[in-house]
Amino acid sequence: MAACLVVLLATVALAWADAPTPVQTAPLIATTWRPSIEVAAQIDALQNATLAAERPGRVTAVLFTSGETVPVGALLVTLDDTAEQAQLALDQAKLNEAENTLARNRKLLTIQGASQAALEQAQADVAENRAQIAADRAAVADLNITAPFAGTLGIRKISAGDYVNQGQQVAQITQTAPLRVLFSIPQTEAGGTNVGEPFTLQAATIPGDTITANGTITALSPMVDTTTNARDAEGLITDKTTPLLPGMFGTVTLQTGTPEPAYEVPDTALNDSVLGRYVFTLQPTGNTTTLHTVYVTEYGQNGPNAIIATTGLTAGERVVAIGGFNLSDGAAVMATP
Repeated sequence: MAACLVVLLATVALAWADAPTPVQTAPLIATTWRPSIEVAAQIDALQNATLAAERPGRVTAVLFTSGETVPVGALLVTLDDTAEQAQLALDQAKLNEAENTLARNRKLLTIQGASQAALEQAQADVAENRAQIAADRAAVADLNITAPFAGTLGIRKISAGDYVNQGQQVAQITQTAPLRVLFSIPQTEAGGTNVGEPFTLQAATIPGDTITANGTITALSPMVDTTTNARDAEGLITDKTTPLLPGMFGTVTLQTGTPEPAYEVPDTALNDSVLGRYVFTLQPTGNTTTLHTVYVTEYGQNGPNAIIATTGLTAGERVVAIGGFNLSDGAAVMATP
C-alpha cells in the first residue's frame, strides 16, 4: 500500500514538473525610432534694442518706469525742443507767405500780370519751404524717444533734468515672448533635421530646479561652419508663460537622422545577461509553446516601454512581458494576456 502511494506521488510530481509555466505576454508594437542628441543652446529675444538719444539735449520728462511693459510707439522720453519748435514756427510762417505768393501769381498769370518765370519761382519756394517744414518736424521727433516695438523695459538710466549726449543709453527694451533659441547641430548628426521639427529645451535656474519648454526649429544655416563642423540652427518657443529669459543657457534635445523601423515592448520584458539584453519570444512547438531567446538592441525609452531594434523579431510575435529572469530558453509555457 505504501509502495503504491509513493508511485502515485511521484507521478503527480512528474506531471506537475512537466506542466507549462504560465507567463504574462505582450505583443510587439511596430513603431519607428530616431536617435536623439543633446546640444548646448542660448536663449535670445526675438527683438532687443538699446534705446538712446538721437540728439543731445536736456531731458524734460521720463514717461516710463523700470521693468514696465509698453506697446509699440509708446512715448518714453522727451528732450527740450524749445529751439526746434521755434524754428518750426518760423518756417511755417515762411511757407504760408510762399503759398500766398504762389496764389497771387496764379491769379496774375491769368490776366498777364505775372510772368511764367515768376510763377515757377513761387512754386519752387513753396516746395522748398515744405521740405524745410518736414526737416523741422523730423528734428522735433528726434527729441522724443519712443518704443520701436512692444516689449519690457530694463533699468532706467536717466532722470528729468539730465543732459544727455547723442547716443547716450536711456534704457533697454526686450520682447520677452516669443523667444529664440540658438544652437548648433554637429555635422555628423545634422542629416534628416528639417525646419518645423520639434525640440525640447531644458534650462537650470537654481540648483535642482529645471525649466522645460517645447519649441520648433524655424531656420537652419545653409552651410556647415568650418570651425565647429556644425550647422547653426534657430528655434522658437511660443509659450508666453514660461519663466525663461533672454540670455539664459540651456540644453536642446532633438531627434536626428532617418526614422528606422522598431518595436515597442514593456520595459519589464527586457532581461539582462553577460551577453547583453534579451527578450523571450513564444514559439509553437507541436502541442506546446516554448520560449526562444532573442538578444536585442535597445534604442531608448517611451515612458514605461522600451524601443528595440527589429533584428531577430517578427511582426505579430508576442514576448514574455514580465518575470523573464526566472525562465530559461526552451521552457514550455502557457501564455496569458
